[in-house]
Amino acid sequence: MNLQDLKTLSRPFITDKLDAEPTAVSIDVSEADRAELAKAYDVTDISMLKADVDLNRNGDLVRVAGTLEAELGRTCVVSLEPLREVINENFALVYTTAELDEVVGEHEADLDAPEPIEGDIFDAGQAVLEQLVLAMSAHPRKEDAQPPEDPGQGKESSPFDVLKSLKS
Repeated sequence: MNLQDLKTLSRPFITDKLDAEPTAVSIDVSEADRAELAKAYDVTDISMLKADVDLNRNGDLVRVAGTLEAELGRTCVVSLEPLREVINENFALVYTTAELDEVVGEHEADLDAPEPIEGDIFDAGQAVLEQLVLAMSAHPRKEDAQPPEDPGQGKESSPFDVLKSLKS
């Protein structure tokens, strides 16, 4: 999936045109684009995806701060029943237009270092999409979910029971 194909999510900006004054961006993703995202991220549906973002640049740093709202259709990992996941997140990110030296050898990567922007285009929609994926529950679970009944529960079994049944 190419982000530029999602017209209502993609918000490209030329980094040289950003300045210290925040640029406000509102994103309200269309039904068609939400359906594409649902397929790509293996969720039942995305009934809402909105974000309000402020972008500004100070020297080599591009700052992105905003709010993300989403409602997703998911499947409970315990009961396998459908559930709704509602996401309301505030986020703040820092990117850099400067080239970062690659860390080689025994040095550890600086996890607080800003993310590099490749080229001279920054897509605010990509930042929103990354925040959505980070905010999604890795293991969605319904409250008070009970696992399905195991018909063979309580019976002693071994891997060879299946082979015994094939013998007759």
